[in-house]
Amino acid sequence: MDALAKMRELSPYFENPWIQSLGIFILALALTVIMRLSLRFVLLALVQKTKTEVDDIVIRALKSAVTYSVPVIGLMLALTPLALPTSIPQRMLFSLLAVLLMRGAISLVEDLSEWAQKTWVKRTDSSLDDSLLRLLRKAVKTSIVILGVLVILSKWQVQIAPILGALGIGGLAIGLALNSTLANVFGGIQMIFDRSLIVGDKVMLDSGEVGVVLDIGLRSTKMRTYDNEVIFLPNSQLANTRVKNFTKPDPTIRVTVTFGVAYGSDVARVKQVVSDAISKLDDILEEPAPQVLFLNMSDFALDMCARVWVDDYGKQFAKQLEMTELIYNTLNESGIKIPFPTRTVYMKQ
Repeated sequence: MDALAKMRELSPYFENPWIQSLGIFILALALTVIMRLSLRFVLLALVQKTKTEVDDIVIRALKSAVTYSVPVIGLMLALTPLALPTSIPQRMLFSLLAVLLMRGAISLVEDLSEWAQKTWVKRTDSSLDDSLLRLLRKAVKTSIVILGVLVILSKWQVQIAPILGALGIGGLAIGLALNSTLANVFGGIQMIFDRSLIVGDKVMLDSGEVGVVLDIGLRSTKMRTYDNEVIFLPNSQLANTRVKNFTKPDPTIRVTVTFGVAYGSDVARVKQVVSDAISKLDDILEEPAPQVLFLNMSDFALDMCARVWVDDYGKQFAKQLEMTELIYNTLNESGIKIPFPTRTVYMKQ
């Protein structure tokens, strides 16, 4: 009975709006402490057992958001019993809450981008990944800020429809102005995801240039020719043209040398002599085995070719030179004639 009487005595105090507001704010602070402890000792302990760091980053971001956001929400709720004649304090607290959430989201984007930089981007030789990551990070952060500002303006009863219209027109104008640049960016992204080209690949362009890919950048790809010249290729053009990649599906490549022998030569003997010679070359593959083929009966010679395989495309040119010299010497030593174009002129007396 005494406890009930004391509660009745204290009931006028609980009906006081200021006491109610204080109680709501104290409850919000207590809830903040409870949520922080839960995230720290329960969820964070669980995610630390996983191999990936993404869940750790998300939990830390939630912990920071709870620390700053829940007390502000508690203040907003604490103003309700006071029935203030103006909504300015509520709007100010809402704006503060939006800014805190924006700050937390931007911090989360930064942490995730750093994780991606360490675990994904550094594994590739291309600078396109770094450029795309920076571009994506800036785009996401800018979108968060724009969205947060629009939400704050709507809370302050500012008409955002004209602002959205202006942003749409501005975005269209920027898109038209940067049409070629965006095409190059998306062309680079396409090549990265298709894995059609990577740094170090030996390629032949549709125009005939042959070289090695040095770098795949945000707007262009650099290729070094064997004359030590660097060609800059727009990504949009490279993504929509025919490119021969000597390194796909693997680095092995065939070396071919064409030659001719005189009419009347024993084709079987020629094939055997050349095949025995090229089979003794160093650094060639046993499978596929070397081949000597009889291709064509041309105007002045019997056209033939010799083929071997090497394990790396970088050896192709040197091995082709070595095979050419070897075949010439072998034919000469074997008494097999190597014809050359001749013309017979008959003069009528």
